[in-house]
Amino acid sequence: MQSASTSSGEVERGNWNEYLDDFSSRNEGRPTRLELIDPELGSQELEIHFPLVGISFEPEGSEAGSVEIILGGGSADDPRHMEHIVEDAKRFVPIPGTHGVEAGIAVESGDGSRTLLTFEDLPELPPSE
Repeated sequence: MQSASTSSGEVERGNWNEYLDDFSSRNEGRPTRLELIDPELGSQELEIHFPLVGISFEPEGSEAGSVEIILGGGSADDPRHMEHIVEDAKRFVPIPGTHGVEAGIAVESGDGSRTLLTFEDLPELPPSE
């Protein structure tokens, strides 16, 4: 299989669907932090500690060019369910982590804003005595 990314780590657009499917499978259920960095509005934290459900790219139709990030519960009725759409996605870059597992992803949209999805380590509670 050919490399799905460029030398800068950016995933080539033709490989987005396959990469995001694999990324979602590898990281499903991991706790996340979702941030939006807008050139005009600055940084906004959208959520923290929701588990990853999945990420997908829409190449066709009314949502063509968008990336959808689904977090929290598995259904829209779950109070922890959240969907975030990145419209007009132009670049997609994995954030390297340790031990061969990603620390997250960054998606840049046509307006210059960036969405950062990073994975959080939840602290372990000490054993009870």
